[in-house]
Amino acid sequence: MPFEVLWHCQQGTRTPDNRDCVGIGIRRGSILAIVLDGSTVGSSSGAFAREIAHRIVDWFVIGKPEITAQSLSEELRRTHAALSNDFRGDSASYVLLYVGPDPSALVLHAGDCLVGRPDVCGGTSWLTTPHTLSNAVASMPISVLAGEASRHVLTRSLRSKRFITPELTSIELDDRPLFVATDGFWAELDASQQAAFLEGRFGADDRERDDRSILIISRSKVRSVTKIAGCHAQSSVYALSATDA
Repeated sequence: MPFEVLWHCQQGTRTPDNRDCVGIGIRRGSILAIVLDGSTVGSSSGAFAREIAHRIVDWFVIGKPEITAQSLSEELRRTHAALSNDFRGDSASYVLLYVGPDPSALVLHAGDCLVGRPDVCGGTSWLTTPHTLSNAVASMPISVLAGEASRHVLTRSLRSKRFITPELTSIELDDRPLFVATDGFWAELDASQQAAFLEGRFGADDRERDDRSILIISRSKVRSVTKIAGCHAQSSVYALSATDA
């Protein structure tokens, strides 16, 4: 099954490099995507995130493993072990999403990247919950959480010091696309700005801001091959298909 993939990414002002990135692997009608948001703490957190994206995609496409929640978690653990000595003090939030022949998607996540889909009112229904200090004890709506200062303190992430098991979610698929967004998108943009960003229109913004990104994945009904496009994708996306490997 071919897919249409869009990656919209705008660099923020808080770090000299864009620390949001995405890795996309395509093989035998299935897709694996990993979206990462490197922490602003740690001078090499952006490089840490990009290296994770490359390694996970290469493993998926070149190694051709059986994809299960367990195999995905084990590969994250192996990748963490391989990089922990080179990236001391660095960390990243992430969502790892796999869509194969089954009618549901596998999602592993840690940190404050979210998975969602369009709702009937034209907004976004978020299907996962971020791991932050603000909602560690009691859940709260994403719209409220976005304004909490303590949401920046994460209770889970991919940290160089130790591996933290990700949360597993299974999402039933329908005709709507899936979104994977970093907190610069869901927490710093209002509804109208999010709608514009989904179309690749970033607008002028002189405020201090985080990197902001969203990945949009949908099954293609008109194409025979997967198409990957978007705005500013060339600086923050790594894609590999089985035909390239």
